[in-house]
Amino acid sequence: MKFRTPYIMVLLTFINVAFIQALPDTLSVIGVGDLMLGTSFPDSSTLSPHPENLLVNVEDIIRSADLSIANFEACMIDIGGEPKECWGKTERCFIFRMPESYVHLILDAGFDAIGLANNHVRDMGYQAYRRSMEVCDEAGLYHAGIYDAPSTIIERNEIRFGFAAFSPHWATSRMQDDDNVREVIAALEKTCDIVVVMFHAGGEGEEYNHTPRENEIYKGEIRGDVYHFAHTAIDAGADIVFGSGPHVTRAVELYKDRFIAYSLGNFCTYRRFNLDGSRAYAPIMKVSTNKNGEFLYADAIAIHQPYPGYPVLDPTNRAIKELQILTRQDFPEMDTILNIDNSGYITKR
Repeated sequence: MKFRTPYIMVLLTFINVAFIQALPDTLSVIGVGDLMLGTSFPDSSTLSPHPENLLVNVEDIIRSADLSIANFEACMIDIGGEPKECWGKTERCFIFRMPESYVHLILDAGFDAIGLANNHVRDMGYQAYRRSMEVCDEAGLYHAGIYDAPSTIIERNEIRFGFAAFSPHWATSRMQDDDNVREVIAALEKTCDIVVVMFHAGGEGEEYNHTPRENEIYKGEIRGDVYHFAHTAIDAGADIVFGSGPHVTRAVELYKDRFIAYSLGNFCTYRRFNLDGSRAYAPIMKVSTNKNGEFLYADAIAIHQPYPGYPVLDPTNRAIKELQILTRQDFPEMDTILNIDNSGYITKR
């Protein structure tokens, strides 16, 4: 037996080296902002007659990455659940209850996973966000962000992607709890090649397009310190951080050679969403890293949502212009670190 041990060790070393060398030099991850394909609450009048067409204009882009994720701004349940407290005020009450069958539209468009950490996953109560997870599990759509299911691991082409989602809202994995953030992300970092984090936080609307470096308060509710959170996440082992929540585009940043997009705006929000002004423009963010998670470059693809709300490519590149301006204003230190050209190509200087 003592003669076999060295040979076994050599064989194991060879296998490990072969696996490492098999990983591609460049990995790509797409993140998009809020995704809500229509709500059946209070009735089906706010559902598209052709929901299968909502994502057709961008599905080739979504499928082009090794991993594609979105913030799912709704719950999925067909029967049961209790609407949140604004029931009876349907004109101003935003309850997003998406039909369960729509999970296949998300998968067919090329998404691998969705973040459930936001303020709408609990629109129909406990039963609804639990059912949302069941629907995803049954269909094969990965998810993350509920307090007792904060993360998941996705394997694609022998690459292990760790994915976690956070928000300041009840029932979700809390972003304001630094110990929770560190614990969830560090556990992924130990076993995964690339760790991707999504958060949903901040104020809402055009007046909240800037990225503060402090806690945000929106209508009396604490909406999180996105700057502190993103840096804490990367310190804990995250390689890419995607934000959503403000419904508008925010700046991007490079921290410790890891990429942060502070808000990716509204991606596909059918009816019931305000799409005035900059709320209708957003980037699809495709980030490329090396196999260690270090930033190489990114492509921000500009989209526009015409009413009633579905993404089309935007030839005016408005979201790119907003990225350029907001990054320069909110992170002037990035002027010597990142370059965002007029086509949306983001590189290190």
